[in-house]
Amino acid sequence: MRYQYESKIRPLDFWALSMYRTYHSLVGVCNIVFAVAMILLTVRFWAQASDGVQALLFLACLLIPVIQPLGVYLKAKAQVSVIPQGTRLVFSEDGIHVTLGQQQEQIRWDMVKGVRREANMVIVYTDANHGYMLTDRVLGKEKDAFFRFVEAHLTSKGNASKTSKKSKKRKG
Repeated sequence: MRYQYESKIRPLDFWALSMYRTYHSLVGVCNIVFAVAMILLTVRFWAQASDGVQALLFLACLLIPVIQPLGVYLKAKAQVSVIPQGTRLVFSEDGIHVTLGQQQEQIRWDMVKGVRREANMVIVYTDANHGYMLTDRVLGKEKDAFFRFVEAHLTSKGNASKTSKKSKKRKG
């Protein structure tokens, strides 16, 4: 079997991944608690507060639901600007063949560290912090078959413990 894709990462993809990871962690729970507390405090003290305090309360209410996602999007935009676009990835029985312009690299399956499904994408990790993001937009209907293909190669090469916990839960 062979899967071939061209990696097309948009700022929105990084934004979705970052927001997904944030709101599926303790930080996300704290964000939600803070936002609810600020809204309740604003409602409670709005009538008694001076104009300056009302402005601060209003800004505090916007911090989590508006300002933070906007900041994350601006960071994602900066990340995408330094990532080379048009990377062609070919996943085959012997590994991952990566082509970017005239540069080529072959990554054997035993060098791949893991695979995860996250925020409408599959990420194939080449080390603890780096990998190739393949969005649902790029994978299309092949997403599940592709994920099983990569996972099977990691399992057969002794990398089974390095696949995502989510994928193990789905198996059984």
